Amino acid sequence: MQFINRLRRWVGSICLLASFPVFADALNSENIGSAGLTADQARQVLIIVLKHQRYKMSNPAIWIDGPWQGEEKGTLFRSGYYDFGLVFNNPKGAASNVLGHFAVNALTGDVWETENCKRFSFPALSKIQKHIFVRTGKKVVSEDVARDEIGCE
Repeated sequence: MQFINRLRRWVGSICLLASFPVFADALNSENIGSAGLTADQARQVLIIVLKHQRYKMSNPAIWIDGPWQGEEKGTLFRSGYYDFGLVFNNPKGAASNVLGHFAVNALTGDVWETENCKRFSFPALSKIQKHIFVRTGKKVVSEDVARDEIGCE
């Protein structure tokens, strides 16, 4: 059983890495300015993370809410980050369930699940972050600095 689980992870990783060139085209890294990601680009980075976490993003009942705005219209909810919610609309009920809250750093592509203060890191995301770094000149910061930015204790 352990072998099968390893094999599944390996195949999943290969599939994700194989999709990276397609994603890089969709991200259109040439259009990333020194000010960082647009809201749509941040959403695309988040989608790669969610797929890596095995969320079925092709399911029409799952959708991304956001990015959330700050109190002043046109500002970010959290300085330097695009914040999103992942929502599941239960087709059998009248309720929606929030599956998670996520933040994407506009300058680095660093991605966090903010409720549990979990930072995501995997090879395909690191490649995306390198593309972003080339455009912005900003590297992903240490975990301690990022935790402080996110508001994690």
